[in-house]
Amino acid sequence: MARELLSAKEIASALGLPEPTAAQVEVIEAPMAPLLVVAGAGSGKTETMTGRVVWLVANGFVEPDQVLGLTFTRKAATELAERIGARLRLLQQRDVWHPRTDDAETGAEVLGGTPTVSTYHSYAGRLVREHALRLGYESESRLLSEAAAWQYASEVVAAYDGPMDDVQFAESTVTAAVVDLAGEMAEHLVEVGDVAAYLERVLAALDALPPHPGARGKDLPGEVKKMREQLRARAGVLPMVQRYLELKRGRDAMDFADQMALAARLAMSFPDIGAIERQRFGAVLLDEFQDTSAAQLELLRSLFVAPGEPSPVTAVGDPHQSIYGWRGASATTLSEFRRAFGTPTHPAPVLPLATSWRNDVGVLEVANAVAGPLRAGSKVPVDELAPRAGAGSGRVAVARVETAGDEAALVASWLEERRAAGAKSAAVLCRKRSQFAALIEALDSRGIPHEVVGLGGLLLTPEIEDITALLHVVNDPSRGDQLMRLLTGPLCRLGAADLDGLMAWARHQQDLRLGVEDRFAPQDDDDAEGAVAEALAQPGVGGGSGRATSTPRDQAPDSSDRVSIVEAVDDPPRPGWTSWDGKRVSDVGLGRLRGLQQAIRRLRSLTALPLADLVGEAERALGLDIEVLAREGYTPAAARAHLDAFADVAATFTVSADRPNLGGFLAWLTAALKEERGLDKGYIEASSDAVQILTIHAAKGLEWDAVAVPGLVEGSFPALSAAVSRSDGEQWSVSLPKQRGWIGGLTDGGIPYALRGDHEGLPLLDWQGASDWKDMETRVEAFLRGGGDHGVEEERRLAYVAFTRARSDMLLTAPVWTDGKTPKVTSRFLTELLEAESALPVDRLAWVDLPDPAVPEEALNPTAAEALSVQWPADPLAQRRAALAAGAAAVRSAVEAQREDAREDAGGLGGTVEQGVLPMPGAALPVLEELDLLLEERRRLAHRGAVTVLMPRHLSASAVVALAQDPARFASALRRPMPEPPALAARRGTAFHAWVEQHFAQAAIVDILDLPGSADDDPGDDGDLPLMKERFLASDWAHRTPAEIEIAVETVIDGIAVRGRIDAVFPRPGGGFTIVDWKTGAKPSGGSGATRALQLAAYRVAFARLRGLDLDDVDAAFYYAATGETVWPDLPDDRSLATLLAGVPE
Repeated sequence: MARELLSAKEIASALGLPEPTAAQVEVIEAPMAPLLVVAGAGSGKTETMTGRVVWLVANGFVEPDQVLGLTFTRKAATELAERIGARLRLLQQRDVWHPRTDDAETGAEVLGGTPTVSTYHSYAGRLVREHALRLGYESESRLLSEAAAWQYASEVVAAYDGPMDDVQFAESTVTAAVVDLAGEMAEHLVEVGDVAAYLERVLAALDALPPHPGARGKDLPGEVKKMREQLRARAGVLPMVQRYLELKRGRDAMDFADQMALAARLAMSFPDIGAIERQRFGAVLLDEFQDTSAAQLELLRSLFVAPGEPSPVTAVGDPHQSIYGWRGASATTLSEFRRAFGTPTHPAPVLPLATSWRNDVGVLEVANAVAGPLRAGSKVPVDELAPRAGAGSGRVAVARVETAGDEAALVASWLEERRAAGAKSAAVLCRKRSQFAALIEALDSRGIPHEVVGLGGLLLTPEIEDITALLHVVNDPSRGDQLMRLLTGPLCRLGAADLDGLMAWARHQQDLRLGVEDRFAPQDDDDAEGAVAEALAQPGVGGGSGRATSTPRDQAPDSSDRVSIVEAVDDPPRPGWTSWDGKRVSDVGLGRLRGLQQAIRRLRSLTALPLADLVGEAERALGLDIEVLAREGYTPAAARAHLDAFADVAATFTVSADRPNLGGFLAWLTAALKEERGLDKGYIEASSDAVQILTIHAAKGLEWDAVAVPGLVEGSFPALSAAVSRSDGEQWSVSLPKQRGWIGGLTDGGIPYALRGDHEGLPLLDWQGASDWKDMETRVEAFLRGGGDHGVEEERRLAYVAFTRARSDMLLTAPVWTDGKTPKVTSRFLTELLEAESALPVDRLAWVDLPDPAVPEEALNPTAAEALSVQWPADPLAQRRAALAAGAAAVRSAVEAQREDAREDAGGLGGTVEQGVLPMPGAALPVLEELDLLLEERRRLAHRGAVTVLMPRHLSASAVVALAQDPARFASALRRPMPEPPALAARRGTAFHAWVEQHFAQAAIVDILDLPGSADDDPGDDGDLPLMKERFLASDWAHRTPAEIEIAVETVIDGIAVRGRIDAVFPRPGGGFTIVDWKTGAKPSGGSGATRALQLAAYRVAFARLRGLDLDDVDAAFYYAATGETVWPDLPDDRSLATLLAGVPE
């Protein structure tokens, strides 16, 4: 008799969780058949997916190891796996469900498994590793990062020797086109030959078109002619794409798109691969399905759809949040899922999740309003989001202000108010990174801590711009443009006169190299080349007759480098030097130049360092490590956020690029800065330390208490090609949007839509049916308009994502003027909210009028009329000078007092200064005083005093034992970690623990850093392991049933998180629990045994707190497998442990 199924509500009750909603229950308890779940923003899809897996497992539909979950980020995969694992363990503890212990067919003993939860690309990678040889690919091909792929393409483009008549673009532009085209072809399973043949047919058709009657021109009309030129350029790039693919294949390398395409081709070509996967996985959950590509859809269809077999696949997605179209994703994959996984007569059913657990009511109403047109045009049914029970009212404010500067100031003021009112997290979401600079300046002016998220935005922050400028100068002496930032920035602060004198010195050096003497300088007129030309015509110069000169001369002046201000800094003028026309560098300026010179020379000597280390040296050379920590209102983590993120970027490039040198790194950064859309981090975390500034694309999946969305004007958001407004006498407007799509430019055109897997959701250009030039022009115009409408729809999805990031407070703003000559038209996404039929809860903070459209000639940009006045050189401290001046004076006073003390100690003969003191302005140290410093440093190194080591805020239980056994050794290991000898104890302990787990049939997932047995001492000989097993089986523990096996615990004692993994917990006959720690080493004695007991004490406190028990209800013991002996030590309580930890400096 089959047992009755557990309901989703019963399982939630057993787990102590809130009761699921009716919509969640319907999804969780859905039949084992294809299902599409349309989950709106913040609707609890992760919770529902977890609930479905637990329900399927608890009711015996599948075993845990028969579940496959796929998502896009490792963070999401980890979160889903942890939730599922934790709930299954809790069900087991509460005797609701137990894993099977033997195979139903063979009766063989089995170990309990765990669900497989990974990213789509990781899953595809496993298939490639297992089956790639079937198609002639290496199973362990190197996976290229974006940086490495860029370098491969750059190598191909630089070496290409084919025809380039139709490709009149810069090398970097062609490189970007090669990478983009190759990636798009892979995402849609298209070959280079397919694209080449299609373009050839289109171009042939265009060339064959006859003129229309009455045509006056001799060539195709404007838009059609532009289309032909762009397609010819793309066809000219295709041979380079082919070579790029061949280069990757020849080097056994592939990028993520190649890997996914290869996995799809394997699944399509070999049906047995699908049979293997269907046999292995009885339930499949696909997260964020709206972001999948055609290749991913085809892969999953080929694997999990087979005639006559069930297809228990659940896809979860939201067409409104499909915002990664440029990565190959398409909202049409949701409707395609219904067709691909359903039957011709019965598409896969759709169930909604439409309760928002994130947004308050006002925010949600605004988000629903902007998504209205999306719901109306969706190919899958999408319900309007409803607020959760008890949701707050929420606040949405809108504003239209005069200028972009006013907008940034308003955003900063609003964020300051929201943070003061209790908002724990806040963000500014921008459509483009070009908006960042004004916002950063406004937040700085109010002292609001902020963090720019994503590489593209990161490169625009002042501290990172300084570092990259210095690295450019170190790498390339011709980068005077980058040097100017350093010369005029906080490091040098040179004024106009000093810069003029430095350039005069640079020209003087150039004259010397070219053999031009000072007597020709008056004719120079600030133009070295003119002086050279005149000088070479003189006798005795440039090889002519006349007197000999000892000045070195350039034998090929026509090929000489131009004047280099970088070289002038590397070899600055001597004090007192003056040019022929009286230009000079001041003594103060020379002193600062020498400091920069030393920094550049030092970094050039360190270019062999790993890039992350070199970036750190540049940071310290510029003093940025100290400068950022002096920011008022910032926590140390927030202050260093940009520097640490840039170091991570450098480290990632080092391990992922083929040529991880400085030049390659800087070239890649330049490309990253140009690419508006990409090269950001895979995921980020919302921060409570600072206001985060990021693009909307990077914000997907995140949420904050308060969110500001500036720049809501036509042309920017939505981003349209037509951004210039015009007046018809009654109103200001922009022209109808157009988007060129696949007939567009080299870097944004892509492959023809007809070859894409999502072509049904894209505009159609019927080029084959055109009869003449005019007809073709009409068709192209209609295609451009259709592309514009499609683009606005994409932008509307982006607006929906932006508006659903706020929990309770949101600000939407638009400026009237930015940098153009005509006013900006307010975005339709903002005006729709104000003109809605039913009034929305929107508060107008400010709303200035647009200029009178009846007199457009009087519309003048106020920012152009304002005379901009700034101080130069800029004061790097600005408003902070008053706050920091007292501190600086105190430091100088302390340094001078130390100097005086040193002189007195030396009997008035001078003394040494502490090496750690920062160098102060003044004359260079004499040689003898420098020698004294070196000798003093040597003496102090030989007689070191006490060193304070900071206690980490997290400790493992074994670390607590190490601290108690030998505090000095523990501190030394913290201060300077050293490689440990081979962990024989860990291997022995791991083997014994694994065997014990198998005995109890409850194998657990264990972190490699937390391996059981890693804290064991003196493991003994390998031959002792069978004897240990025999003794364990003879012990009482082998015949008892544990309540827990390998349970991870963590608790806070005296402000320090102590964590560990308990080997086993057994229920006591009289109530309570006993913790047992298996030991494979010898039993310690004396003081060593007492300190070892601290490990059990920490476990005892943590477990008691976890279960809400008194300490008396929990005891603990060591079981020594080598002797079969159980030891019950005296255990200190939590107060004693706190006393131990409190004695260590924090």
